[in-house]
Amino acid sequence: MRIPDEIIDEIRSASDIVDVVSASVPLKKRGKNYLGLCPFHQEKTPSFSVSADKQMYYCFGCGKGGNVFTFVMEHDKVSFVEAARTLARRAGIPVPEEGSADQARTTEFEGLYAACRMASAFFVENLFSTVEGKLGLEYFRHRGFSDDTIRAFGLGYALNAWDGLVRRAERDSIDPAILEKSGLILRRDDGSGYYDRFRGRAIFPIFSPTGRVIAFGARKLREDDPLGKYINSPETPIYSKSRVLYGVYQARDALREQDAAVLVEGYADLISAHQAGVRNVVATSGTALTPEQIHLIARYTKNIILVYDADSAGSKATLRGADLVIEHGLDVRVAGLPQGEDPDSFVRKEGVDAFRAILDAAVSFLDFKAEFFRSQGMLETPEGKTRAVRSLVETLARMSDEIKRTFYIKSIAERYDIYESVLYRELDRILGKEAARARYGASRDQDAGSASVAGQTQEATAPEPETVPAAEKDLLKVMIEHGPPLMEFVLTHTEKGNFTHPLVRAALDLLFRHKDEGWDPSRLVDEVEDPRLKDFLANILFARYELSRGWAEIGSEPDLPDPWKVAEQSVLRLMAVELDRKIREAFRGLKEADAEGKSLIPHQQLIQALQKEKVGLKSLRLLGNR
Repeated sequence: MRIPDEIIDEIRSASDIVDVVSASVPLKKRGKNYLGLCPFHQEKTPSFSVSADKQMYYCFGCGKGGNVFTFVMEHDKVSFVEAARTLARRAGIPVPEEGSADQARTTEFEGLYAACRMASAFFVENLFSTVEGKLGLEYFRHRGFSDDTIRAFGLGYALNAWDGLVRRAERDSIDPAILEKSGLILRRDDGSGYYDRFRGRAIFPIFSPTGRVIAFGARKLREDDPLGKYINSPETPIYSKSRVLYGVYQARDALREQDAAVLVEGYADLISAHQAGVRNVVATSGTALTPEQIHLIARYTKNIILVYDADSAGSKATLRGADLVIEHGLDVRVAGLPQGEDPDSFVRKEGVDAFRAILDAAVSFLDFKAEFFRSQGMLETPEGKTRAVRSLVETLARMSDEIKRTFYIKSIAERYDIYESVLYRELDRILGKEAARARYGASRDQDAGSASVAGQTQEATAPEPETVPAAEKDLLKVMIEHGPPLMEFVLTHTEKGNFTHPLVRAALDLLFRHKDEGWDPSRLVDEVEDPRLKDFLANILFARYELSRGWAEIGSEPDLPDPWKVAEQSVLRLMAVELDRKIREAFRGLKEADAEGKSLIPHQQLIQALQKEKVGLKSLRLLGNR
């Protein structure tokens, strides 16, 4: 079934290509783009570039490129429709199947999103425009949150009324059944109607990674409120607390840029740190860390810093969290706060520089566990040391990287003055002798195999492309990036026949079909069926201007040339190429006339006129005074 265009557009808007690619390929920021090892060919030096601005990728090694749909198609070996459905599931966007239950699910999901969106707007409106809302505003300001921060996180206030949201939903014609299913209202015991779940509380909306409101946390403000300090939305079809981390939407860019996630516990902890400038922070919102949350972090970074309160309960929870992170292949460090402090209180008392110093001083899980065992008095007796060492080895057993595990074994052996062989035997016992032997055997076989072919395996390189004339490549680039007005200028001064490369001509045909309404470079790729043309367009968009000759003569900065000057100079170069072709033809005509004994004067005059025209190109200005 064909997916409607409006849903494709929604999927595209919700699917940041850096997020999607980084779930499969570790990426690091390099200038404006992100760089990693290409998933489509073997390479040792990263040549796979992903552009957040263009929402495209391109590998300078093998030449593959495209947009977010193309990546999923190539990576998962699926059709466009299957790729779109994969991305839709990832973004929580239902895609209907004609004549199936999916249509009903689409309606239900969109209704739930709409209900949460309406409720969030209502809570914000209460905070800033009602007398009662001042209670919530004063609470947030007392916590040190600025108005900009309050708005950035969508903080709000739920009226201290049984039916404030119920009445607002009626005004907006939202079905109470949808509101109930979203967890925002509850049915009265006698079945006579509904009442609000959140009443008289400060509201913290919870966003999906793509920026949709999916749930709420509510903080108690009144002494007469009989419920707990915090109450939260229940599980719904669009919200599963084990799969969500608070603040991911606001932290996405910083997580990639810093290549680390700072994990705290509560809403206020995160907001205080974020406002102070530590933007790569996410929160579990009071729940234990889950595998799904670790996978979510892994989309952006493979490094986690666990921030814990220096009490026994906090330390034990951190121990469990560190083990889980290690089990899922991420690197973890631990940063401890002074006794009685949490990130919110510490940042407000000591400032962001002191908090950053604590993060910078974060220790490995090994050092953290060793200090914890020391503080518990376990290292004072042989029995306690045995339990401590065994616990460390149990953590190592969760580690999939055997090289890293080997270094930790050596470190533990030195720290506790114990033979490495003893630790390996304990590790074998924990893993299970057969499983451990198979794992180590497979590793040795792989190492031996790698050694036997050393020097024989080479990185795949991009096939030698057909030479694309520099002027054609540059013109196509500026036309794609700067739209119909620049394309109109180019086509006014040249013709399609002046473009000699077949892929350039195919790309021009694609642009010409959109010359009236314009285009988005990433969207153009969706119309292309020829994989060579997809890769070619990606190559054009990722190519740097300085790769083409002649820009030193323009006098522009190589990274930011004036696109109109690029177009003018490139058109003049195409004109020169066309004149060279005509001059060659004129010389051939001259030779033929001489061989046949005909007059040479017409041919000589034509050659002189063409050569004069070519000389005139040096002073020709197509842009006038632009």
